Amino acid sequence: MGRFRERLRYVTSRTAVIGAGLAGLSCARVMRRAGHYVEVFEADRIIGGRMATMRIGLVPYDHGAQYLSGRSTRFRDFIQELTASGYVAPWTPQVKSGDGKEAATVPNWHVGVPGMSSIVRPLAESVRIHTGQAVHTISRDHKGWHIWFEDQSTVGPFAAVAICVPAPRAQLLLGPLEEMSDHLSRARMSPCWALMVRLDERILPDQDVYSDMSEVIRWIARNNTKPGRSTRGETVVVHAAPSWSRETEDADPEVVAEEMWGEVSHIFGLPPVRPSQMTAHLWKHGLVESSLGESFVFSTDDLVGVAGDWCLGRLAEHAFESGFSLGRAITQALD
Repeated sequence: MGRFRERLRYVTSRTAVIGAGLAGLSCARVMRRAGHYVEVFEADRIIGGRMATMRIGLVPYDHGAQYLSGRSTRFRDFIQELTASGYVAPWTPQVKSGDGKEAATVPNWHVGVPGMSSIVRPLAESVRIHTGQAVHTISRDHKGWHIWFEDQSTVGPFAAVAICVPAPRAQLLLGPLEEMSDHLSRARMSPCWALMVRLDERILPDQDVYSDMSEVIRWIARNNTKPGRSTRGETVVVHAAPSWSRETEDADPEVVAEEMWGEVSHIFGLPPVRPSQMTAHLWKHGLVESSLGESFVFSTDDLVGVAGDWCLGRLAEHAFESGFSLGRAITQALD
């Protein structure tokens, strides 16, 4: 046990989590259930990260993660827990790929109800969460770790810190821990444009989901076909391909929206219909191109760790598993 850890045993039992996405809240719940006082700091005004549901007026769109699929026993149990509490329901859409194969019904997909953001609600119970708090850096003194925000305010001390944000942001926050920061350079993430469209009438073909349709469009989903969504009119979520998103990352969102809808209209040969709503949102670190290949990274001497989907892959399950594993590692180190 390092001397830093020995000193902290008698100074504080508070732990901090930076990031209130699926990884961060999964990590926080593990530590809270182990009896630790946990505080979560989130830069956005809402929690969930890419488990997101955006409302434009009264119309909701799942513009981030589109569904859950459970492979590990732990994550399947979590899905069952959410289903039993009414936060999740099965979704069996008709899916068609751009490879020319016939459309097929996909089993074992689940979605949040009434939106994907519902998935994180049980994880946030009994955890103190601060939203609108953009963390700038972390620093350490003899009392423990301190968190500094962009407005130069600070909180602390904390015995341990879990950093659960996209890999590029995590590297910046790990400034004092250069070796750990350098280790994260293997993980690569790419941007992703999300387009949200509302149509007064149904004009898309019968399938509910389309994937890999062109060099511009990676995903098209009729959002209103998900359980618990309104069936009035039609709401559509479109994700752009990674390469196209990189090329247009600095473009005006209104221009991007027009380009993406034009491509969707071309793919399906749609009539010239103007959507009643059309908004583009950029997920700056929306997709994992290359994962770290580890569940998490944690320094037992410094009591700082990092977690995220990018540690293991690109699925929501990877974020949950990574956060869970980091939370358990921190708990074991502090006990």
